[in-house]
Amino acid sequence: MKRLCCFLIIIIVLPVLAGCTLFPSKLQGVERLLVVQAMGVDASDGRVRLSMVSSADSSRGEGPVRLAGSGATIRDAADDIVSRTTEEELLSAHIGQLLLGEESARAGVDGVLRYVCRSREIRMDVPLLIVRGGSAERALLDTGDERIGAAEILEALRAAAPSRDGFSPPSVARIAGQLEEGGCALASAVVCTAASEQAEDGAPLTLAPAGCAVIRDGVLAGFIEQEDVAALDLIGGARGVHDFIVTDAEGQRVTLQTAPGRAVVTPLRGETGELRGAEISLSLSASVAEIDGRGALSDGEYADALAALLEREILRRAGKLVQLEKTLDADFLGLEERIALCSSSRERALDRERGVDYASLPLRLSVSVSISHSNDVRDG
Repeated sequence: MKRLCCFLIIIIVLPVLAGCTLFPSKLQGVERLLVVQAMGVDASDGRVRLSMVSSADSSRGEGPVRLAGSGATIRDAADDIVSRTTEEELLSAHIGQLLLGEESARAGVDGVLRYVCRSREIRMDVPLLIVRGGSAERALLDTGDERIGAAEILEALRAAAPSRDGFSPPSVARIAGQLEEGGCALASAVVCTAASEQAEDGAPLTLAPAGCAVIRDGVLAGFIEQEDVAALDLIGGARGVHDFIVTDAEGQRVTLQTAPGRAVVTPLRGETGELRGAEISLSLSASVAEIDGRGALSDGEYADALAALLEREILRRAGKLVQLEKTLDADFLGLEERIALCSSSRERALDRERGVDYASLPLRLSVSVSISHSNDVRDG
């Protein structure tokens, strides 16, 4: 019996000592696995160009991997990439950014949204970014260098977005849902730009925020400029912290930082309940972050003047958004839903019966700002 036990132990241990195993190991597959972290789609003339990138692998001393393929559909383009990539196994479950070129977005985003929603690997909460004035392929393959690529740049932009402008990049699921419900949605936009102002031709490119893309009925209709994203956040509920620069009576540049405030939408109705317009009231407080000169909030008139300057600047940017909404005929401010929330069931029924065009609804804007304190130690 002892000899039989020893014989069985030898049979089990010997292959291990010899450098093999009784069971197939998945370690080799893991070592050859390429984790795709950003994907781009461009469509033109009935063909799809697909781009994929990974992050740099510092543990293996390898830079970002950049791949591209084409086909009649997104699936065909993905198969083309797989057929060209024999050294790696591709894993798409960790894609964190999905880019779409502007030309493709103007042709329609429905195809990309459906592909992601039906995919068994790509998450539906992946943000959709529109590449303003360029292609997704250029944004992914031509940015960064051998040490850092588009995946790292995009992740840095995503991480900074909430603190920068209060507008987190909308996901594929959110955009698809908004288009299904109201026919209008917003997507974040990026632009390829030189890595530095002194960069020469041929120098590495980087990616920068480029405002928001307005998608109406599944098609890119226009863009909200980057400087106006702060006003978009304020109208939407004032979630973020924003910096505004104004010039005081002495010609000094003053940086004012707003805190999360309050936005109230009030329907303006006639005697019979018909909707004639709406008022958007913004109320927020701000602090003085920096003054390029001298100025003290202990001077009440000076503080009131700064508040008036900030109110004027916010009204200017908010007015641009209202005008853009009318020009694009797209309710990206979400007035329909917000007006419905503060209306009675009879008023909502009346609005549906009349078929209110919320994008062209007359709007009245009001802004109230109070200067709370100064961050400059010279002000005490």
